[in-house]
Amino acid sequence: MFNFLSERFIKDYKNIDNPEVRLKLISLSSSISIVLNIILAISKLVIGLIANSASIINDAFNNLSDTIVAILAFLGSKLSRKPADKEHPHGHGRMEFLVSMLVGILIMYVGFQLFLNSIGKFKDDNFVQMNFTIALILILSILAKIYIYILNRRLFFKLDSELNYGVMVDSRNDILSTLAIIISLYVQKYVDFNVDAIAGIFLSVAVFIPGFNMFKDTVNYLVGKRINPEIEEKISKILLDNDFIVGFHNLEIHEYGKGHVDGSVDVEIAQNLSLLVAHMLITDIQKRIKEEVGIKLSIHMDPTYTLIIDDDIKKQIENLEKKAKYDYEDF
Repeated sequence: MFNFLSERFIKDYKNIDNPEVRLKLISLSSSISIVLNIILAISKLVIGLIANSASIINDAFNNLSDTIVAILAFLGSKLSRKPADKEHPHGHGRMEFLVSMLVGILIMYVGFQLFLNSIGKFKDDNFVQMNFTIALILILSILAKIYIYILNRRLFFKLDSELNYGVMVDSRNDILSTLAIIISLYVQKYVDFNVDAIAGIFLSVAVFIPGFNMFKDTVNYLVGKRINPEIEEKISKILLDNDFIVGFHNLEIHEYGKGHVDGSVDVEIAQNLSLLVAHMLITDIQKRIKEEVGIKLSIHMDPTYTLIIDDDIKKQIENLEKKAKYDYEDF
C-alpha cells in the first residue's frame, strides 16, 4: 500500500537522497499511521469501557498517543521542509529534532498517566474475562501494528528518520502490550487477583521507557552531538590527500537537520602557492567532500610552511592553474 501511494503522490519517490522526497515519504507514512491508530484507539476504547478493563483502556490511550505521535511526525516533516529565510539561513531542518523531543515528552506523560490509572484498578474486584469480541479486536490490532512497525522500521533504516523511529518503537511496544493483555485476560480465569491491573502497570512502563529514550536522543542532537568519528576520518583523508596540505585543525561540524550538514576547518597549506592555485585546490577539496561525505565544508587557509617545488609538484601546480583557467572561462 505504501509503495502504491508513494508512486501516486510523490514525484521521483525513489530518490531518497533528495531531502524534499525524504520528508514527503515521512509525511505519507505518518498519514497512514494516523488513520490506523485512530481506528484502533476508538475500537479499543469502546471495548475497554464495555469490559471495564484497565489494560485495554490503557492500550486504547496508548493508540491515541500513537495517533498524536504520528500527527506530530507529519507536522515535523512539513515544518522541516520550509526553505531557508532571512531569520533562518540554514533552513528549518532541526524542526524534525524539536518535534521528536516533544513526541518523547508526550509519550512519557501518557505512560505516567497510564501507570496511575492501573494502580487505581487494584481496588476493583470486578475481574475482566476474555470473550470473542475482545479477542477479535485485539488480534486485529496486533496485525495493524505489525504493518505499521514493518513500514516505519524500513523507512527508519532507509531515511535515518527519528520521527519514523518513534512510530516504529511505539508500534513494537503496542504489539507486545496487546499480546500481554491477551495473556493476562486468559490467565485471569485461573487466579483470584487483578491480573488486568498488573498488565496495565507493565504496559505503562513499556510506554514510558521508549519516550524517555527518544527525548534523550533528540536533546543530544539539539545540544550538539558529536558527529560520527567515521565521517571525521573520511574528511581527514580527503583533506590530506594531496601534496600541499600537511595538517588541519578546528574541524567543526553542525547538523541543521537530516541531509543538511555544514562545517568549517583550518588547513595548514604551503605559503608559496599562488592564490589561484590555492583557491582551485580548496575548491576541489570542498566539492569532493560534498560529493563523498555530504557535508558543505568551509575551509580557511593557514599558510604555515614553504613547499619545496620539484618536477612532480610543479606539474601538479600547472594542472591546477589550467583547471582554474577553464573553470573561469566557463563561468
